[in-house]
Amino acid sequence: MTGFPGQGASLRAQGNCPNCDLPPGCRGNGNQKPDKPPKRNCQRLEIAIESDLDFGRVVLLGNGEGRVLLDLATGQKRLFGDVDDLGGIPVTGRVLITGAPHEQIVIDLPGEIGMRDPSGGSAWLRDFETDLPPFPRLDSGGRLTFAFSGTLVIAAETQASGNLRGRVPITVEYP
Repeated sequence: MTGFPGQGASLRAQGNCPNCDLPPGCRGNGNQKPDKPPKRNCQRLEIAIESDLDFGRVVLLGNGEGRVLLDLATGQKRLFGDVDDLGGIPVTGRVLITGAPHEQIVIDLPGEIGMRDPSGGSAWLRDFETDLPPFPRLDSGGRLTFAFSGTLVIAAETQASGNLRGRVPITVEYP
């Protein structure tokens, strides 16, 4: 299942594994065995974006590259290179996943995404990080909430106007 920040609605799984949003043991008849009621909770995974990632307002100075890191632990933005802070409230992204209680899940974020503004400017969002444990598992209510962040990279030649938008595909499935 893939979710994008900016989309409030839950999404269903897509891609190569049509039933990976179902826990193992709930994915089909396996070797053409007759249908038997599963002995487990076969709730499909759903993902909801609770808050989008927002770096506030920044300006690129000079002809260099600027990087804006949104610290996951503190929520503070840190500036590197030819960039300056113009205010705004930075916000880390927040995701809610629901599914079968106590099941382990696999969550994947991209390595990099491109961002665009209405005038054709661009920037990149890289180095995503989350506050997830190494082997995430849904709780007894079948829920898991996590925060995510990344680094905004802006280069002088991109001519970005500051109204950058992009989608971060977050993929979630049972192993």
